[in-house]
Amino acid sequence: MKTFIKLLSAGVACSAMTAAMPAIAADAAGQETDAAAAAPQAGTGIEDIVVTGRKRARSEALQETPVSITALSSAQLERAVSKDLTDVGRMTPNASLQPSAQRGVQNFAIRGMGVSGSTPSDEPAVGIFQDGVYWGSNYGALGELFDIEGVEILRGPQGTLFGRNVTGGAVTVRSARPTQETSAKMMLGAGNGLMLEGSAVANLPVVTDTLAARVAVLTRRNDGLFKNDVTGGSYGKTSTFVVRPSLRWTPTPDADITLLGEFYHQYGDSVVVRGISPNTVPGGPLTLPEKEGYVTPSDYFTVSPGDAGFSNVKVYFTMLEANFNIGPGVLTSITGYRKVRARVLTDFDGTPSDGFLQGVRNDQHQWSSELRYAADLNDWLSMTAGGYYFDQSFSFGETRDLNNHASLLGTRSMLDNSSFAAFAEVDIKPVTNLTVTLGGRYTEEKKKASSAPFGACSFDLTTCTFTGPAHYKGDNFSPKIGVSYQVDQGPLFFASMTKGFRSGGFALRGTALASPYDAEKVTAYEAGFKSDWLDRHLRLNVSAYYNKYKDLQRTVLAPDPLLGVIQSVFNAADAEIKGAEFELTAIPFDGLTLGATYGYTRARYKSFLGVADPGSRRFVRVPEHTGNLSADYETALSNGDKAGFHVGGAYSSKYYYDEANLLSQKGYWLVDANIYYRLDSGLTLSAYSRNITNTKYSSWGSTLGALGQNMFPGDPRTYGVRMTAEF
Repeated sequence: MKTFIKLLSAGVACSAMTAAMPAIAADAAGQETDAAAAAPQAGTGIEDIVVTGRKRARSEALQETPVSITALSSAQLERAVSKDLTDVGRMTPNASLQPSAQRGVQNFAIRGMGVSGSTPSDEPAVGIFQDGVYWGSNYGALGELFDIEGVEILRGPQGTLFGRNVTGGAVTVRSARPTQETSAKMMLGAGNGLMLEGSAVANLPVVTDTLAARVAVLTRRNDGLFKNDVTGGSYGKTSTFVVRPSLRWTPTPDADITLLGEFYHQYGDSVVVRGISPNTVPGGPLTLPEKEGYVTPSDYFTVSPGDAGFSNVKVYFTMLEANFNIGPGVLTSITGYRKVRARVLTDFDGTPSDGFLQGVRNDQHQWSSELRYAADLNDWLSMTAGGYYFDQSFSFGETRDLNNHASLLGTRSMLDNSSFAAFAEVDIKPVTNLTVTLGGRYTEEKKKASSAPFGACSFDLTTCTFTGPAHYKGDNFSPKIGVSYQVDQGPLFFASMTKGFRSGGFALRGTALASPYDAEKVTAYEAGFKSDWLDRHLRLNVSAYYNKYKDLQRTVLAPDPLLGVIQSVFNAADAEIKGAEFELTAIPFDGLTLGATYGYTRARYKSFLGVADPGSRRFVRVPEHTGNLSADYETALSNGDKAGFHVGGAYSSKYYYDEANLLSQKGYWLVDANIYYRLDSGLTLSAYSRNITNTKYSSWGSTLGALGQNMFPGDPRTYGVRMTAEF
């Protein structure tokens, strides 16, 4: 707690010295509910970022919002050549948005809280919301940042407005909506690894002032960025196809209805696995690859899969949003349906040995509906209140071909999950510039699980002996109390206390069906300030936080002589996490924008089942320090054309891959750059490179006991060119 106070005091002192400097607060009234505004214009200062994360009657300016949010506009993401949500994490302090050991599966963590693994029954600690719809599955959850209005990352528990499974935070993505303007945009690109990509967006009014339509299509493929020394060819081949049609109907000035659909398909090789031999685990056994004489290639980007495997992930998504102006506020209804189908085969040991070949079949579908009313009742009172229902089912199957085909195992599990919630949050202004926020959310949920553990299913999964069904029922009330003070022409100071929870449930990954684990609970404290200086040419936002977690759900992986690896979930620990975030933006002169972020996370266990010294154990895949530096420059030429560049560097300090802290990734930088030339006619030519320094890093790794050890390397240096035309 002392560290928390020191960090906040330093930021407050810095702001107090400059509070007298003029600052212009962004006015969100009357603006559309875009996630973020366009790029800054010369002479206007730092752009006004408009956010919707608090679900108010009107969009709010980022600098007026008393919570910790990083908001990125479509223009910012395009300049940085960001392709999916993992790229967003590198631009956000204290966010580690990493992939898992399966293609397209997310392992996101914010402020130290997340999941590490690909078990579908593991509830996320960071919720992903596409167009207001919560994603119930971690599969197919990395997303394509294509034809979107923006992304918002809300750091810290968001239990009141977003509900369950946001104990770390929330990531919201808003797709571009149809407008009454006729427009089109096309992009063609090529890069190393024989990468080819193309996209097209068309927007047109169908009925003037009433009905508009939009369709966006993206395709991308590459032959792989890694060398396969077994075949002599490349490895990591992947293809992606996305189509997103939408309609927007405005029958009256007080009604706005949007229907949006999306189909996402990713297929190709499995995730890239680098087998490690000799074994580097202290005291580890002699592994199968070692016995067979395998030695890991010295070239970090050369791999040796005995089986190329495959991945095939399809996601179907539909969303209907309706907004009606009623009285002093807006009635909003958001109904969504999402279906995920994943078929994956992965050489998990990553060596020519047939040590651990894993097959996954996951089918998930969900639907949800939220109805809320948000209103500015008068000058001193505003509110948001509503109800939410969520229903989800999945069927999961896994096969393991182990130890050169000595063991052929299969498992299946099924889960039905439903949840209901009622929530409300009010802002009260008892005096000028002071706002008190009070809120709460009550949630009830049910789960029904059946499982056939390893040994109870045939290898082809056609015949299984299930145990169950077993039932789980839980409820939770998550309150929030906040206060904020807006200095006239100066900083916004804010503080809050909130609670949140992560659902209880069942561990469904090949082990016998056991009693359900309990909900994970958090009590979170946050304080900070947001400030604009020098006529909005300098911006400093600072937050400090202290979170207490009880009944932490930990996914524990352990080598097993028969199953290779066993995974299960326990309420294994209590913990405290504290830290701070700094976000600095400066425009030293027109056209140049400099950015810097820094995040500090100190995550410590207070207790951990079976661990004698829990305080010495570090969280899995949680770096203590994260940061980002960026520079964006654009200049207008005398002929009406524009030229510019973006350069950015993201830093992550050391983190551990496993609960036992045996395997780790040392700290590293990832540097990206993009240079572009935009003709006055609407044609843009750009050249970019990602991971320019060819940094060697891995997002995850694990020990497989006597079957080996693995790592999941990040992409090497990539580069390419794009041509974009707007009409």
